[in-house]
Amino acid sequence: MRVTVISDDRGLRKDLVAKHSLALLVEHDFTYILFDMSIDETVLEHNARTLNKPLDIVDYVVVSHEHTPHYGGYAYIAQEAPFTDTYIPYGSMESLGRLLLSSGLRPREVTKWTTPEKGVHVAGPYYGPPYEQFLVIELERGLVVFSGCMHPGVEVLWDIANRLRRRIYAVIGGFHLANAPQEVVARVTRGVAALRPELVVPLHCSGELFVKMLEREGLNTIRGGAGLVIEI
Repeated sequence: MRVTVISDDRGLRKDLVAKHSLALLVEHDFTYILFDMSIDETVLEHNARTLNKPLDIVDYVVVSHEHTPHYGGYAYIAQEAPFTDTYIPYGSMESLGRLLLSSGLRPREVTKWTTPEKGVHVAGPYYGPPYEQFLVIELERGLVVFSGCMHPGVEVLWDIANRLRRRIYAVIGGFHLANAPQEVVARVTRGVAALRPELVVPLHCSGELFVKMLEREGLNTIRGGAGLVIEI
């Protein structure tokens, strides 16, 4: 599996646009999944082209939740990969769903755990607020969980592991801790550490304090940003 961070709050290269957003291209068993669509089409297009990651190859899209930094680049996806199935969170069909449908994408509202293909799950809905869903991919070594912002709380990770009866190997994405009090960051850190994942990649809204606390716990932590490529 290869994961490329197309869009994020930080940039690892000067030629990439860093903006409060998230978009990850996941390449797994000859399938290309776009997890979230950045904040607008200009950021998504610029970074994808700069990274030489054409998005016309995307097989389907998973939108974590209905906040603009996670779906704002929909127009570029509609241009590059029209009629693509786009899995949207519970309760968003009348708003986000209509927007995507009018652009030429095919929204699929997720009302329960959904399996687009063997070993790939859209886990949800979980309520934060808002409703949020997670991309989960089963590998031999364990589960890889992709998070937009973790609004429903780190307890979601335990639920995912218990439902699939597999250990979590890696967690990649946002944790919504950038402006959280230290005691909240510490509690979430303990929750993640208790799962003992082999890899944690905090992105987007996670915050520097969370990264430092994960490192203090001895967890293998990669500081993310647009341009990061992860091989699992």
